[in-house]
Amino acid sequence: MVGGIIISSDFFDENSTIEDFNFLKFIFASESRLKLLFSLYESNKTIKELESEFNRKSGNISRGLNDLKSCKLITRLPNKEYAITSVGFLYAKNLENLMLKFENIENHEKFLEDHSIKSIPNRFLKDISSFSGSLVKSNITEFAKPINVYLDNIEKSTTICMILPVFSKIFMDSIYEALINHDGYLDLLTTKTIYDLIVKSDSENYFKALVRDKKINYHILEDLSNVFFTVSDTFASIFLFYDDSVFDNSEMILIEGESGINDAHKFYNAYKNYVLK
Repeated sequence: MVGGIIISSDFFDENSTIEDFNFLKFIFASESRLKLLFSLYESNKTIKELESEFNRKSGNISRGLNDLKSCKLITRLPNKEYAITSVGFLYAKNLENLMLKFENIENHEKFLEDHSIKSIPNRFLKDISSFSGSLVKSNITEFAKPINVYLDNIEKSTTICMILPVFSKIFMDSIYEALINHDGYLDLLTTKTIYDLIVKSDSENYFKALVRDKKINYHILEDLSNVFFTVSDTFASIFLFYDDSVFDNSEMILIEGESGINDAHKFYNAYKNYVLK
């Protein structure tokens, strides 16, 4: 089937056609085309500059340039420099992001393999697997390292958004403290079971007081993915489960930096809209 829909899945944002895959195959099938595209993505260059950069003969460079030109990814300027087109720039940018996501998946491969991810909807699983972050693990000398790193970051947070499928009094007490100290705000997605445990364990009634003061907004859901996900103004983190009932606090993906935190907020908002629809 040419040009017909070949994928219709919530793993993808939109339906993909065979042309999309043929185009990607065309770009990735040639190392020369890929390198030329990314080189011109950085700056305009003459064919002589490209020959020198890649240490290739002009014939090889010309073939690659003509291939990219035929796809309207690059153009030749009056001064004989080659430049990336607007379409080429968008493709190069998206290919760069795709390659970074593949690298992130590879970096977190062991973490994902060791945990259960089947409860996470496919459309969100791709984001969980491609977040750029560092793996924080327990070790012999720092058995509670992921927990301590998490608590240190929560302590500095003002606005917090959380997917909470597990209860920990240590975590909740730290969150209350951050909200009170920083005049902060918590947006919470959780289950009835976890909500009951939170209220029952809170002898000082911090939770109810913060809800009353509009410092906590919570949503109780019947079904929640087994991912303890937090994003604040200072960091984001991911804890997973070994299976449907065993939470693992010995490993955590820590996401820092403005770009990563922005992506984490987008993930949370998209997930929230999905589960509340």
